[in-house]
Amino acid sequence: MVSAIKTEAAQEAERLLDAAWPLRLTPVDPIAIARTAGLRVVDAPLPEETLGALIKMPGEEPTIMINEGISEHRRRFTCAHELGHWVRRRADEEEYSSVDLRSPLSSDGDDPEEVFANEFAASLLMPEEEFRNAHTLGHNDILLGIKFNVSREAAQFRLKNLGLTSP
Repeated sequence: MVSAIKTEAAQEAERLLDAAWPLRLTPVDPIAIARTAGLRVVDAPLPEETLGALIKMPGEEPTIMINEGISEHRRRFTCAHELGHWVRRRADEEEYSSVDLRSPLSSDGDDPEEVFANEFAASLLMPEEEFRNAHTLGHNDILLGIKFNVSREAAQFRLKNLGLTSP
């Protein structure tokens, strides 16, 4: 079940990259992609335990709120993560009301919606083909983090999840 969710998330990230980031330049800008897709992205003074939120109310454009107090790498991942929630829900043709909050617990890996959003974010920020190519050129986790403007930890998880390093 988890692998099917991750596969779907990676495919959706590739579709969005093709549509909104066709030159495939790195690092990917998740805020520009979200705005191209029609979402508002705003910095907000959120509680410390809330990294970000996706807010969608009937008749209104969806909004991604990002905690203004978090690091750049975490801001980028949070934006991509919330964008993943939006992609997962937009298949619903009907209007919906929703508030998704992202906290540090979002990475626990149990909730299918969080698994989808995390895999989507990793696939969007570190597209598989480009990531594999950089790794083939000898980029280690530190250089991959710099190239894709993600944390070293995110690069390490991506290497592991793509089977490019030992678990």
